[in-house]
Amino acid sequence: MTSNTLDIPALAAEFTAVPPAWNLRQQRVALALFGLLGQGEPVTIEALAAHVALPPAEVAEFVRKSAMLHRDEHGRVVAFGGLTLQPTSHALEVDGRTLHTWCALDTLFLPELLGATARVRSTCPATGETVALTVDASGVHDLTPASAVMSLHSAGGTDLDDVIGTFCCFVHFFANEDAAHGWTAARPGTFVASIAEGYEYGRHYNHARFAAILDDGSR
Repeated sequence: MTSNTLDIPALAAEFTAVPPAWNLRQQRVALALFGLLGQGEPVTIEALAAHVALPPAEVAEFVRKSAMLHRDEHGRVVAFGGLTLQPTSHALEVDGRTLHTWCALDTLFLPELLGATARVRSTCPATGETVALTVDASGVHDLTPASAVMSLHSAGGTDLDDVIGTFCCFVHFFANEDAAHGWTAARPGTFVASIAEGYEYGRHYNHARFAAILDDGSR
């Protein structure tokens, strides 16, 4: 599948159809968790509960039940929804702090949820070249190399308890289309998209997952 055949809204809807479907209170907790992780330190249940002014027991239950969430040996959250404090090949620089993400797509949707401009550095898995870009509320800028593209993966079969192994490991930036097509050809369900399409996918994802907050401006 090539980028000029992609139905981005449908692909994003396929992913957001995967549970959970958060209510307004849960969306508030999730966005607050992204924001606190974005400060670059592990997040405790107590700090998260205080930030959203909700009972610690309710916040603890949200954390306990959440897929796509990792905690350290002290029970503090160190990764959530694609944003991680642990080094990966996808670096996200926000307000002078270097964070990381599980896949290329994460770097495109997380800046909106963090309310910040991000500088992204990632490694092309086919050539070893660095792909760099800036992501803000208006889109993608300063893409280097200009020929860079990305891979996306069908959400069918995605297991959110192992989202890295069933989805994220297939979603990367590539230095050029030839490198991307060579890599994706060996991985069924994986296809090449422009980075603008990846950004569009991320916008659809955000506004489906956090519609009660982002779409009515109540953030």
